[in-house]
Amino acid sequence: MISEKHIERINKVIKDMVFDFNGEILTNGREVNFKYQFEIIGQKKMISVGEYYDHLEVSVKIIDGDEMVSLIFAVFKSLGTNIVKDYKLRNQLDRHITNDLSYFFSGEGVRITISDIEFSEEYEEKINNIIKTELNGEKN
Repeated sequence: MISEKHIERINKVIKDMVFDFNGEILTNGREVNFKYQFEIIGQKKMISVGEYYDHLEVSVKIIDGDEMVSLIFAVFKSLGTNIVKDYKLRNQLDRHITNDLSYFFSGEGVRITISDIEFSEEYEEKINNIIKTELNGEKN
């Protein structure tokens, strides 16, 4: 297990950092871009290929995105889809965050599990506006 002190130090360093996601979240091969922040919120043992490994539990906050990903997130939200359960998004984001955290775990490697994905208040408002105007056809 990773010490709580180590987790606190990492969270202290990354708390104001903004990370860029550039990659695919749909199977059509189209790349999207968004900005996110994350925080380590705990640890748990999870099984992988018959053995238990320590995983860091991570909470992600998406704070902004390009036009395409904002539309995708608006569709997810309007359909009531929990984006944490979207395999492709979670898997790609997992790789990005694991890479971001590799700096803090020289040579050891780190395993994570994303327990929560939410939008910042400002980005949530932007997505709600897309739902109203572009998906529901309302005018401002």
